[in-house]
Amino acid sequence: MPSLPFDPANGGAHGGAFWDAIRQIPGYPAGESRPIRAMVFESGALFRLPALLAQAGARRDQPLLVVMDQTPMQRAGADLKSQVLSVLSEAGWQPEPIWLSPDHTGQVHTNFAQIEQVQARLSPSVAVLSVGSGTVTDVAKHACFLWAQAASAAPLPFMIYQTANSVSAYTSNMAPVFVGGVKRTLPSRYPDVLVCDLETLRDAPASMTAAGVGDLVAACGSFADWYLAHQLGLDDTHTEFARTLMGPLDDILLECAPAIRAGNLEAVSILARLITLAGLAMSLSHATAPLSGFEHVISHVLDLAAERAARPLAQHGSQVALATLLTTRAWALFLDEFDPADINLDACYPGADAMQAKIQAAFSALDPSGGVAEECWADYQLKLAAWHAQRERATAAFRQWPAVRAGLQERLRAWQRAALILERAGAPLRFEDLDPPAAEAEVRFAFFAAPLMRRRLTLGDLFVFLNWDTETLWPRVWLRDQAPAPAPHHP
Repeated sequence: MPSLPFDPANGGAHGGAFWDAIRQIPGYPAGESRPIRAMVFESGALFRLPALLAQAGARRDQPLLVVMDQTPMQRAGADLKSQVLSVLSEAGWQPEPIWLSPDHTGQVHTNFAQIEQVQARLSPSVAVLSVGSGTVTDVAKHACFLWAQAASAAPLPFMIYQTANSVSAYTSNMAPVFVGGVKRTLPSRYPDVLVCDLETLRDAPASMTAAGVGDLVAACGSFADWYLAHQLGLDDTHTEFARTLMGPLDDILLECAPAIRAGNLEAVSILARLITLAGLAMSLSHATAPLSGFEHVISHVLDLAAERAARPLAQHGSQVALATLLTTRAWALFLDEFDPADINLDACYPGADAMQAKIQAAFSALDPSGGVAEECWADYQLKLAAWHAQRERATAAFRQWPAVRAGLQERLRAWQRAALILERAGAPLRFEDLDPPAAEAEVRFAFFAAPLMRRRLTLGDLFVFLNWDTETLWPRVWLRDQAPAPAPHHP
């Protein structure tokens, strides 16, 4: 198995070598030392929960709120949640479960109704343990974050028991929350301790593990989106920290994907550590942008459409991965065909009234009341104003396009390479293979509506601002055959 250039398994209570190493990476934020006390990736870590809770600052004589949903989970053939509660009770702790209930779609979503349910149970005398995958984690951590803010109190002891290698929420100090029907990324908090019990992660549903690989595959395009926004003057937070921290991510995933799929514990551990790095890469960059670009906004629009239709959401990471196949194909077309000499720059700066009308028209079918369009416009208008204000930066970037283009190509990976990773991991390769499936018309809508949803600039915005022909673009982006034909190794 490959080694990681920066290994969070070395960031435990008795080590700290990981934190010492990443502080030396250019772009590490000044003043942030060690936001997570311990990160554990071990076989049998379940049975260390009492000691790890103490490291998180919890005490046995105080109530321990255990946030979970009703999803059945198995570990080594037995009910996982019963095992967690039993281990804690036998060690003299006082676990008090908080059960999150699904809504009419049959799923628990990260919304304020769920968050407030947990927040209402918090007090200065409790500690909190989250036992679940991404949604449960985000609900619990954001409830703790909001409680501390409202109470003007010290953060509560908070530990995460990760139940699937599915998303990067576990080490992120941000939370994607539905606001006005639209997913928004809000400031949140880190856990004090992260627990990755390898048997638990191995026994999680294969679809969730494949989704975790898929969430990481987003890096095949997201680093380029962030670099593009920086070059055009719309994001001066850009650094190389996240890309350095993640290392040769595509190479590692290609090598490990078959063993991850087979449930090899060492490979499961590598995936858990990569997911941990992804959460830290975004948190320490103070932005989700490094690993969340055009592909994530496409996924958010698909989620929005599902929410409005009262349908369950597909696995986040697998949906993101399939969107990445679209965006990396779009990137290849754009870099091959875009020539700044061919554009009329004056036509690339639409007015606010025109864009607000475009957003209203785009989202009216999903929400005739106009509430979704209003929420999207509230964020989008900030991007539009910045696009106008930074016209000189964009003009300079277009004048130096060969150098900018080279920087973008360095950060991109071919769609075939992303598809090969997904195939080896047993992940879906077509939107129709998602559960529930997404039809081409839905995906096409999401692809072109995504730039209209939020303030962050990605490649999708250039298709809007540069007035690309959507009718000719879409058939070239949407390939029915997404078989992972060989792609050249990227150094």
